[in-house]
Amino acid sequence: MGWFGGKSTHKKEVDAALRVLSNLFEKTTGSGSDAPVVLRFELPDSRYRYFVFCLSAVQMACAHRMKNPDAVLNDLLHTVVTGAISIDPQQFFGGSIEPQRAANQAAEYLQDYLHRWSAYVDIVGGGNAAGATGIIAGMLRSTESPKPPSEADAHRLWPLATWIEQRLKVMADAFTNMAR
Repeated sequence: MGWFGGKSTHKKEVDAALRVLSNLFEKTTGSGSDAPVVLRFELPDSRYRYFVFCLSAVQMACAHRMKNPDAVLNDLLHTVVTGAISIDPQQFFGGSIEPQRAANQAAEYLQDYLHRWSAYVDIVGGGNAAGATGIIAGMLRSTESPKPPSEADAHRLWPLATWIEQRLKVMADAFTNMAR
């Protein structure tokens, strides 16, 4: 808490990042948005995996605008895990789950996605836009199924991958505006 009772910078950043995260998840999994709704969740925890993917996308887009990105990420990960367990374990896991198992899975998924985002940055920097979009499409497929993406999967997921790429700056700008 600040000197005059306002929110701390950290709390503002966590709240802003959570709003960006929730917005990304909702726009890409529901109707009434300009986002292509193309995901085909095949696993009991596909929605959970996808929510963690969205968290990684927000971190990718906004970390450079955060005072302490690791602390914000840790708080968001905790919020995602506890929210998925308490709000609707059936929707996110296909049934009840032990909290520690859910936390371990989220950490594993997040580490994988952040590693892939790092490769994405390198590939974009190297000028291979199609390769970079392919990395996002691969991450999207990994939320749906453990099977590697087929050519049909890549075609189906490409529009969503491109949509997410095109909104990375928008997410960062929204985060900055909300975190003030």
